[in-house]
Amino acid sequence: MVHALTQIYIAEEKVRRLQLSPDSAQNIFNRLQVKVLDNVGVSDSILKKSIDYYVEHPTELQAIYATLVDSLNLMEQRASVSKEK
Repeated sequence: MVHALTQIYIAEEKVRRLQLSPDSAQNIFNRLQVKVLDNVGVSDSILKKSIDYYVEHPTELQAIYATLVDSLNLMEQRASVSKEK
């Protein structure tokens, strides 16, 4: 779940940086999300069911989001180091 959400957040950020109109941004994000989910081997319906499950189990959801934030921070740090080289 963390890997899928990480990739989705990265896709969202890429679209956000394009500074498109909301409708265009949503359209592009929807296309990217399909590719992301395909790459991580998760269907849209499974993702939705998983999110529904974790909404009902907030302690587990909190742990997932803590790991997600840590993963994104680590990726950002690695990217920053790579730019410095």
